[in-house]
Amino acid sequence: MEEDYISKLRDFSKLKFRAKIEVISNGRPTPQLKGLLQNIGNKKMRTFQQDWYTRKEWLCGCALKNRLYCFPCLLFSTSNNVWTTTGYCDLKNLPRSLSRHERSTTHIQSTISAKYFGNSRIDTALNEQRTLDISIHNAKVKENRDILKDLINATCFLGKQELAFRGNNEKASSTNRGNYVELLHAFAEKDERLARHLETSSVFSGLSNRTQNDLIEAVGDVIRNDIKSEINAAKFVAVEVDETTDVTNKAQISVIFRYVEKMGLDCEVKEAFLGFDDVSEDRRASAVASYVLGALEKYNCVEKLVAQTYDGAAVMASELNGVQAKIKEKVPEAMFTHCYAHKLNLVLQHSAKCMPESRAFFKTLEGLGSFFSKSSKRTRLLDDVVKRRLPRAASTRWSSNSRLLQTTSMYQSDLRAVFRIIIENPDNWDNETQMMAAGYYRWLTKASTCFLIMAYEDVFCETDALFRVLQNKVMDIGYCCARIQDTIEAVERMRREFNMKYQRFEQKCSRLELTESGRNQSVRDERKRMFCSILDNILVQMKARFDHFGELAFLGLVDCTKFNEMSRHFDDTKLQSLSKYAKFFDFVRLKTDLIGLYSSQTVRNECKSPGELLRFLTQKDLLQTVPEATKLLQLVLTVPATTASVERSFSALKRLKTYSRNRTDSGRLSSLALISIEAKRLLKLKENKEDFYNEVTKIFVAKDRRMDFIYK
Repeated sequence: MEEDYISKLRDFSKLKFRAKIEVISNGRPTPQLKGLLQNIGNKKMRTFQQDWYTRKEWLCGCALKNRLYCFPCLLFSTSNNVWTTTGYCDLKNLPRSLSRHERSTTHIQSTISAKYFGNSRIDTALNEQRTLDISIHNAKVKENRDILKDLINATCFLGKQELAFRGNNEKASSTNRGNYVELLHAFAEKDERLARHLETSSVFSGLSNRTQNDLIEAVGDVIRNDIKSEINAAKFVAVEVDETTDVTNKAQISVIFRYVEKMGLDCEVKEAFLGFDDVSEDRRASAVASYVLGALEKYNCVEKLVAQTYDGAAVMASELNGVQAKIKEKVPEAMFTHCYAHKLNLVLQHSAKCMPESRAFFKTLEGLGSFFSKSSKRTRLLDDVVKRRLPRAASTRWSSNSRLLQTTSMYQSDLRAVFRIIIENPDNWDNETQMMAAGYYRWLTKASTCFLIMAYEDVFCETDALFRVLQNKVMDIGYCCARIQDTIEAVERMRREFNMKYQRFEQKCSRLELTESGRNQSVRDERKRMFCSILDNILVQMKARFDHFGELAFLGLVDCTKFNEMSRHFDDTKLQSLSKYAKFFDFVRLKTDLIGLYSSQTVRNECKSPGELLRFLTQKDLLQTVPEATKLLQLVLTVPATTASVERSFSALKRLKTYSRNRTDSGRLSSLALISIEAKRLLKLKENKEDFYNEVTKIFVAKDRRMDFIYK
């Protein structure tokens, strides 16, 4: 053990600084050395006296080898002598040898080094050139990081505003080098440091295509990391997925996670966009399901998945081999919800096709909308007379048909005047325009057209309100289901209000001087039959397509409007509908929690929706008082009703990847979309500027960089 320690002292120069400090702090070894003695024959003449350690503060010993050593020389001397190698054992000449050694130059230098060590870190302080180099390096790193902040700001601004980065000609002689380069030069007009860097830098100017791409991806990664931290803290996660074709005819898939985040004294429903990916090579259900599961695994939330929402395409929604079925194989709790907005669109679309009169009506109405947009001359006449343009109808979104119908109803007289001008001035218009104008004029002067306009106007008044609810991403599925039921009841009431509506119709016909044919009673009976058929078709379609409310019965457990009733009678069947989520809940405690909430007069007065109830519990610090009820509220708020947020991401895709910007690669496109769509999150991250810049810089410099950004 002693020999090992003496060897460690000899290797002192190889130790790290902290280890050296520890050795010096422990001090010299001063064993008794009972075996160090000198005999003449059988007579013992001399033994080592312990007080020599006191006389010579540099003296140390090794009990294993019974030798004396010089402690400072063991640590700092580079020369070899008996006091550092084999050790001293001649007691007869010990006083003279001690005196001779402590007068040696080597011993004096070693002693000075031992006394001075620790007051300053010798391996740095003695190397003045290295200290100077570190100082110069760190000053340069600070300057580089300050420059990088300007590059990050330019990247965030262009990404958030969805502006192009690159220019057609980025050479120094170009008058337009692209938004990124021009924006940095605009910054440089007020920043001498940045201006000097842009003029003189030869290693890292920050203007290259690679730098732009790396900065875009670094900012995107910081946003993704923030999303991941929120999802890790969330109790449940739902996934919304849809796919579209971009301008280059590539299939881009968009994934959004929905969850409830606790923010201080509040809770908020969040829908986080994760990015776009090209799935053109394989769009089968198995490939899409693998992609979605991969995204869930990347964010560590497979076990938290409680719902999945897609449109009605067979590859997504099929119960046998669709994406939803394949994900349920892995996560049985992932309830599938067909996007309610898509369902409502299908309800109106299919109900209009069931009747020849309705089918012809909407075909003509759509033609009316496109009649003016196909000719600038027609559009100008429309602007002069009506002073309002007609919206274009889209078969995939019936809210646009509603806007077209309402505009036509409001300006019916003015539209007839437009067509009359075209008919009465044949020399100014081509034959096709005249023929179409005559047809639309006759169509607008028919009482039957006016009746259908008024009938569908009333229907659209209800469905448009429902569309607005379904397009709101923060709405919980329980609220959406309640509004759907309200819409069904409103349509059913319309059947009983025919007489009043028909009276309004007759008044409008009289005001517009519309033609009527046939006996009044028979025409009225026919129109009543048609009106009832329109409503019946809509009701049948709505009840058939929104037929899964049974599996959502658990939503009634947190229907705040019925807490008073449920406090008197608890509905166990609603609790049983939660069986698919059994692994998440303690049902006995859940029932106790809910009964406690139902019985609270304060809760009944303060809370009108699950979202308000969860905020109330959070603000009053009651989440741990009713933990199972809290989880149920989070579950209800997490389950999505529509894929509206996914469709909004496609709008961003169209703005980002245009005909003039069609070469954007997948990684850059996804990060740009993330910066744009998650702009609110980006602004929140930038509130703590230094942390944001440090995180982006850390990711940016992890790539192969020729510039110094790391402090020594």
